[in-house]
Amino acid sequence: MSQRSIVSLICFASAGAWPSVYAALESALMSPLQAALRDSICGAPAHGAIALLGHCPACWVGSAMLILAGLAALVTSGRPAVMQIQTPA
Repeated sequence: MSQRSIVSLICFASAGAWPSVYAALESALMSPLQAALRDSICGAPAHGAIALLGHCPACWVGSAMLILAGLAALVTSGRPAVMQIQTPA
């Protein structure tokens, strides 16, 4: 496997794990009041974001960015781009 393949594989695996990691970080950084509101029956949700398929927009955006980074690492060539600047004569 090339280095680009390994980097893209890491990005794809991270995209799959991102919702769980985000939920764990959100729970760890939550204040006691937010945790009490989340755990109470009649409390307000910890965030007012709309959930799509059980995940908030931060989960979807984070996963999408990691997938795009993995695709970019997989598709780009290994050689750096060379630019030539032409000056007017």
